[in-house]
Amino acid sequence: MKSITLIALFATLISAAHGADRKLASVKESDRVEHARELLGSRYRTSDARRLENRQHLAENILKAVEKHLPKKYRHRSNDVAHAIIVEATKHEMDPFFVMAVIAGESSFNPDARGPVGEIGLMQLRPTTGQWIAKLSKQKWGGKNSLKDPVTNIRLGTAYLAWLRAKFDGQGQLYVAAYNMGPKNVHKALGKNIWPKDYPRHVMKRYLAFYKTIAVAKI
Repeated sequence: MKSITLIALFATLISAAHGADRKLASVKESDRVEHARELLGSRYRTSDARRLENRQHLAENILKAVEKHLPKKYRHRSNDVAHAIIVEATKHEMDPFFVMAVIAGESSFNPDARGPVGEIGLMQLRPTTGQWIAKLSKQKWGGKNSLKDPVTNIRLGTAYLAWLRAKFDGQGQLYVAAYNMGPKNVHKALGKNIWPKDYPRHVMKRYLAFYKTIAVAKI
């Protein structure tokens, strides 16, 4: 029994080391810029997102932000989390800084976060939503406990964001609101001539804050 425990511990340490050594994916600049324009509209011209056009080392800046915000117990997964944010954003033609902003707003980068109605993990997904989007996006579903894994949570959460983005024809305020309150409730609000504002402001504040920090960074 003791030898099995030691082997399991050794395997965990090897896995963590492998994640730390993984080379980060590169940020796809065309997707970043296009999505930032979509989200910011006319504000893009004077934004830090525009000032960072063709900036080098954006992936490294994302890793630094992840290292700063992840709880200490998960810091050894920083490279895995940053890599997943970049890869999944690229897969869905998104700005990785936007994905980070949603994570920051939903869970403050705490993989152990739990919501009042059963939301789990970094992007605060309900198990029913996770299972549904996993099937829709042809990803493996390992049950609700799989949402505790930061990388799995990012994969499914970003796929859900992409689905909402398509459903609301790229109207940022609407698909960001729908991530929080659900698409049906957004449509109900629109039926009453109400455009949801609180949650989109909550996310966009963090989105712009990430860019401001990166814009003044030395790398």
